[in-house]
Amino acid sequence: MTAGALLLAGAGAAGADDAPDGPVRGVPQTVALSSEPASVAVSPDGRKAYVSVKDGMNGVKLKVVDTRSGAVTATVTLTTGYGADAGPVAVSPDGSRVYVLFGAMSLLPLSTLGAVDTATGTVVSTTLAPDQPRPDGTNPGGLSALTVSPDGSRVYVTQDGPSPWHQPVQPGARVLEFSPQQQAFTAAVTVPGRSLWSVVTRPDGADTYVSTDEGLDHLDTGAEPPAVAGTVAAPGTRTGLALAPDGTRVYGVSSTGTGFTVDPAADTVTATTDLGITPAQTLHDPSVSPDGTRLYIACLDSSSSTGKARILSLDTSTNTPVPAEAVTGLNWVTALAVGPDAHTLYVADGDLRIVGI
Repeated sequence: MTAGALLLAGAGAAGADDAPDGPVRGVPQTVALSSEPASVAVSPDGRKAYVSVKDGMNGVKLKVVDTRSGAVTATVTLTTGYGADAGPVAVSPDGSRVYVLFGAMSLLPLSTLGAVDTATGTVVSTTLAPDQPRPDGTNPGGLSALTVSPDGSRVYVTQDGPSPWHQPVQPGARVLEFSPQQQAFTAAVTVPGRSLWSVVTRPDGADTYVSTDEGLDHLDTGAEPPAVAGTVAAPGTRTGLALAPDGTRVYGVSSTGTGFTVDPAADTVTATTDLGITPAQTLHDPSVSPDGTRLYIACLDSSSSTGKARILSLDTSTNTPVPAEAVTGLNWVTALAVGPDAHTLYVADGDLRIVGI
């Protein structure tokens, strides 16, 4: 599918002017990746997009994309070999590091955190997750999500509970703390639940939220080591999280179509929204615009043979969908990110789509 096959409904109301050296509003670009994309993140200045890809028999790589020209300017190899799996990507607040989760062998879950120096395009560390307490006959849980602290001094990585071969995951999920300075995992916090889906850290760096199969856990990451401070009863399952830029709201979107808002000052759900999807549709990768006015959500429709995916837009002031700002005509969406200009979406759907809203 070409970029012209994308349907952008409406010019949007995110409120940011076009950056003179950034992507042009309303002009979709397609960046061919020649690999299977897993996740995408954007540099703080909006000039680069970083895409983790599974490159067939050639391992896991990080593609660096110039967002102005749409060209792939560098490819960084994280691991080689058949069956290696690519995972989520996060960029440090100062843009100096990109962190990638990946698995090094076929049939194994994501198990390693890689760090890439953005100035040199080189891998500065690859760190295997430490083993976790687990019963005999079980395997360590896979890594599932990551976030970087606002000062860049810590990376928080979620790890599922241990699992027997081809059996359900067991309790024992945890959040790992990684020190970029030491290039090592320095702490592990066990949290209620078996599977972890998403993690975000507030601007103060002292509060981190992680979604689990049992709810929303609040971690005190200002403490050393971090500790569980409480659990928020949240609706839905397989919940993705996003954070308001000022940290005053945590947004949750369950895969089954329930959106909710949490007040982190009180750790209570203040609003819920039925996003109106069908049983054949699933939601993931909520992303808040930098001005805080919109929540963008990827939607996959397994019942459709064409145009299987779209991007929903939610007005955060009213918690209501904005149909005129939907992006349709996508074949698939594995990841979604919003640029710092507040009106450019970066969508991984086999290639990288750069879409002005």
